[in-house]
Amino acid sequence: MNFIKGKAASGITKGLFMASGAVSPAEIAARCGYDWLLLDMEHGLGGEQETLRQITAMQSTSCAPIVRIPALRSEYIKRLLDFGAAGIMCPMIENAAQAKEFVRALRYPPEGIRGLSGASRAAEYSFSFKEYFPKANKDILAVAQIENASAVADIDAIAATDGLDVLFIGHSDLSLNLGVYGKFDSPEMTRTEEAVLAAVKKHRKTAGMLLKANMDPAPYLIKGFRFLALGTDHGCMEQAFQGLLKKIIP
Repeated sequence: MNFIKGKAASGITKGLFMASGAVSPAEIAARCGYDWLLLDMEHGLGGEQETLRQITAMQSTSCAPIVRIPALRSEYIKRLLDFGAAGIMCPMIENAAQAKEFVRALRYPPEGIRGLSGASRAAEYSFSFKEYFPKANKDILAVAQIENASAVADIDAIAATDGLDVLFIGHSDLSLNLGVYGKFDSPEMTRTEEAVLAAVKKHRKTAGMLLKANMDPAPYLIKGFRFLALGTDHGCMEQAFQGLLKKIIP
């Protein structure tokens, strides 16, 4: 199991969003040296079986598989952790109550409500259950997406949630919700980023984001973002395909 929690808490980690649901891009990206890949079941093309195959393909690398679930539902979380996910990203966390519900779904009792299977794939079908079980509660990464004004209004309480590791700003949805879609440098977005980053610093959590095309990472690193998605597999493929054409067609 390639746990990423300790690394995410101590420094900058670099990831990639995988929207294709395909195995080979995930395996190639994992072998390129990314710290983590976000297997996207919210907006991406992959379902459970595609995500399972991606997790399996990554197992022989040092790259951690993190899955973005479609919505806050414990049955999604339980199954994906049993598949072998090293972390879960939950979209649209709006308040501290939802953040606590999310964390509880990640953890075995008494800290949470995750159902137990000693023969899950994460425990190598029981062969490594004794090693997996004591690590799971403390090493599974919990990533909450901050994507609307409701979350920002309760950001201090969300950041204070025990067991929550990363607050990940979803710039597209957040700017849309604030009425400034795509204007990531607008005063509204700047104030919101500052509020989230202040709460992250106060409660010793980690701030994350997806860098959009043509975004320079340097200013965001200076601001305090440390859990960085550098792009998407679809975006990487588009750039590569267009780049090849430009070698022949001016």
